[in-house]
Amino acid sequence: MNRLGPEDYQSNRHIRKIMRLAQASKRDVFFDLGCGMGKLCVIAVKEFGVKKAVGIEMHRGRASKAARFVRDQGLSDRIEIWNEDYMESDLGEATVLFCGHNETEEDVPHFEDALGNGSRFVSLFLPFVGVVPDAVDYPFYLMKLPFKKTEDGSRWASAVLTKKAEVEELYRELDTDREYRYDKRLMGRLMKDRFGGV
Repeated sequence: MNRLGPEDYQSNRHIRKIMRLAQASKRDVFFDLGCGMGKLCVIAVKEFGVKKAVGIEMHRGRASKAARFVRDQGLSDRIEIWNEDYMESDLGEATVLFCGHNETEEDVPHFEDALGNGSRFVSLFLPFVGVVPDAVDYPFYLMKLPFKKTEDGSRWASAVLTKKAEVEELYRELDTDREYRYDKRLMGRLMKDRFGGV
């Protein structure tokens, strides 16, 4: 159930940051993974002119509310709401994606298989462990496919914090900054798997 979208979504200011970071345009098909109430899809279509948006929401009630919101906006011809688990969805059409959930072990290989080269993936709070972001507008990180991977923990920590840093400094930042939301045990496993012995 860690893939449910939020009841209350990002502020409009944050939604616009996501779309600007991804350089979303009329050529794009936007997917919101865990779309909650569908607000990001609506702004993607209305303000950024994406040709199509798809919101994927596993929670039946939220998916229903999102679909109603889309209908009320008169955008059902350009926005689809899918009531399913995005890890089981067909993402092949996506050129821009947003996901606000914590990373799991299967995310990197899954999205590498599911998405085409040139797709832009925006994450909240942290990029995938070991993936160097292409751009940052905190709290959002942009990662383009194919992902730029590193086995150097310090290089990754520096990319996350946007300054020269060691892994220990990243952990201190994660522990003291309440903005970061992450599972410490899972992060430790991912760091060990991808950087070895960290």
